[in-house]
Amino acid sequence: MMPFYLDVFMSPIRDNAVAQVALTAVLLLIFLDWIFGVVNAIVHKEFESSKMREGIAHKCGELGFLLVGLIADGVALGGIDLGIGGYVFTAFCTYIIVMEVGSLMEIMCKLDPELANSPGFKLLKSAKAIALPGGPEGTD
Repeated sequence: MMPFYLDVFMSPIRDNAVAQVALTAVLLLIFLDWIFGVVNAIVHKEFESSKMREGIAHKCGELGFLLVGLIADGVALGGIDLGIGGYVFTAFCTYIIVMEVGSLMEIMCKLDPELANSPGFKLLKSAKAIALPGGPEGTD
């Protein structure tokens, strides 16, 4: 059994089915973004190791962002009032899910430009604009 002072940081994921689904979605979307990004780079003869390293750094940043959310939830559940509830991790996952879906949409349109005019793409693009107002386009 893990000591309480460590276990409290795992409980936001272990004890919350929504957080488990959100984390799984983030990991799957990061993997898909990486795979389709590599395919896109190969197809368009733009494969460069420096761009790949930059993309890996972005993914590490996203995972670090989730770790901060997990720690914030653990601190709140451990009894320290930060003025936030115990849903920081899930909120951070949601933000990254929206970013990754947007990134995948952009990659898919590069692979198949006809998708950009499809109703589904327009709907997802408007959802991304609502979720990330003024956010950077082309986030990895």
